[in-house]
Amino acid sequence: MKFYFFTILLFTNSLYSQSFFEKQIQLRNDKPISVYTGLNSISYYYSMQFLRASYAFDSKNEIGANFIFSKYSSDDKKTYLPSPNYLFIFNENFSFNQNSIKVFYNYYFLNSPFFLNATLGSLPEVSQTYSAFIIPTLSNNFSEFNINVTRKSTAYFSPGLGLKLILDNGVFFTIAGGPMFIYDNQIKSNSYSYLVSNSDYQNIAANLIINPLIDSKKKELFGFSRKNTEAYIDFSAGISF
Repeated sequence: MKFYFFTILLFTNSLYSQSFFEKQIQLRNDKPISVYTGLNSISYYYSMQFLRASYAFDSKNEIGANFIFSKYSSDDKKTYLPSPNYLFIFNENFSFNQNSIKVFYNYYFLNSPFFLNATLGSLPEVSQTYSAFIIPTLSNNFSEFNINVTRKSTAYFSPGLGLKLILDNGVFFTIAGGPMFIYDNQIKSNSYSYLVSNSDYQNIAANLIINPLIDSKKKELFGFSRKNTEAYIDFSAGISF
């Protein structure tokens, strides 16, 4: 990230010179095909690597597409809470169930390296699982509580603003960002509890400790489901030819 800011600062003294702008226009005309790689970050969803290709019809108009490597599964995050007679185990994991894509249009304004951006894209389906176990140390009986929440795949539209700086050899650096308006941010959930115990203490512990945890996770995820606006930022580098 520091590398991108250093590169932008390197060109700052030239941004307002007509010769610099003219050079950028010439490079966009002479090298219309661009291939990029970089990092796509969306405020809540993910920060993932992408591949991008674009084509400039002229010095002002450019179209392209991103392939985002958003398919990912986390390692299980386990928390252990021992007590004299019981072991409490809390487990959490999540997965992005598919890769995602987006297509975009850039318009370079005022004959400058700055562009206005319009993007149509997809967000991957995301599954999150929270589970909790109460295991007696002197018995094979146990209690289990589980909740699984899935945020469905959805489309979005995003306007934005960006900057693309091209060197004489075709190497370039870009940064772009803006709001995202999500089309249909829905979730579905299911949960269950499994009790195998004759212990009143174990059942009370389950109700007092685990149920509030599950309820808090539900509120967190259902609260997120009502968010239909996010934000994104892209950092990338590539070559034009």
